Amino acid sequence: MPLVLGVMGLPQVEVELLRIIVRLSSNLGSLWTVSESQPCDLLLVDGDTPAAERQTPAARFVVPMVARGDAAPAAPARRTLARPIYAEELVALLNQITPSGASGDAARAMVRSIRARASLIRWPSQVTLQRHPIYVRLAAALSKSAQSAESLSVLGRIDVQECSTFLGLLEEEGALTWSEEARGPRPSGSGAGGEAAQHKRGLLSRIRRRLGLA
Repeated sequence: MPLVLGVMGLPQVEVELLRIIVRLSSNLGSLWTVSESQPCDLLLVDGDTPAAERQTPAARFVVPMVARGDAAPAAPARRTLARPIYAEELVALLNQITPSGASGDAARAMVRSIRARASLIRWPSQVTLQRHPIYVRLAAALSKSAQSAESLSVLGRIDVQECSTFLGLLEEEGALTWSEEARGPRPSGSGAGGEAAQHKRGLLSRIRRRLGLA
């Protein structure tokens, strides 16, 4: 059963553009349909729509449309969609919503340990980096060496949950790879030396490995 993208207060030209992107995109993780009336999984509303008008249709998530470059001063990390609408940004937003009812980044944050380490395999999209001012700095740290939410929290002096969310977003867009997590006592021959080598894997070394140059 497809997920439903609801719209409220948007110009018809934007509604039709949303329909085209949803119908033609090959990068969506789930099947979506656009509706202007029925209950929905994600509801796009005009940023100027009064809160009282956002009660219907019922939606699991409400995302305001804002002018490109505008920030949400009260909640900088809150989801928004900029206009004019870019297909890449809409697809990235929709891919954060799963049929189970939890957003992709939140689900990743719950599954992964804060000590699980990961490395970048490509630079994150601007959509992700613009969600929080600290994300560029965290991405730079990940490009140099494998990091965990815990270590990123120390480096960036930011709450560990925000770092877990960032890692979840990167995994959602395919920019991240996780290192093997220890699930029990380490064999005697794979102690500090093996762990140190694992932590030194940065973006450059992973790219060289994929190209067969390592």
